[in-house]
Amino acid sequence: MASNAKSFAAILVFICGCTTVSSFQKMPSYERAQYVCSRDSNYKRLSNDESIHEAKIDEINSVLSRGYRVHKACKTVKVEKPGTVSCTSNSVGNAVNTDCKQNTKTTYENVCTETPVAIDASLERENLEASKNMVVRAKIEKNNVYNRCYSLVEPMSAEQAFNYYEKK
Repeated sequence: MASNAKSFAAILVFICGCTTVSSFQKMPSYERAQYVCSRDSNYKRLSNDESIHEAKIDEINSVLSRGYRVHKACKTVKVEKPGTVSCTSNSVGNAVNTDCKQNTKTTYENVCTETPVAIDASLERENLEASKNMVVRAKIEKNNVYNRCYSLVEPMSAEQAFNYYEKK
C-alpha cells in the first residue's frame, strides 16, 4: 500500500507538474534524484543538443542517399476567391433594375518552390562525422551532468532535495 502511494505521488508530480515538499517526501530517494536531475537545465540543454545533432545525422544520410539537397523558397501571396453574389432590385415605373455584385474573399497563402541542388558528397560525409562526434560528446556530457547531480541529490533528505530543485 505504501509503495502504491509513493508511485501515485510520483505520477501525480509528473502529470500536473505541481512539485511540493510533500510530493518529495512520498518519493523514495532514487525517484527524487531522477526527478530533480532529469529536469536540470544543463541536462535538458544537452539532451536538446543531442536531438538536434541526431536530426542532422538523419538529414545528411537522406541527402547522401538521394544525391542532392532540396532548396525550398517560400513567399506569401494574396489570393482572391469568388464569394457570394448579392443582388438588389429597384423598380422605376414598369422597369425593374437589378444590380448584382460578387463579393470576393481575400486570403493569403504560402507558396513554395523546391529546387534540387547538387551536393559535395565528401563535404556531406565530413558534416556527418562532425555531427556524430557532437552526439557522442553531448551524450557523454549529459551523462556526466546527470551522474554528478544524482550523486549529490540521492543522499539528500526530501526537504533538501526539494530546496535544491527549487533553486535550479
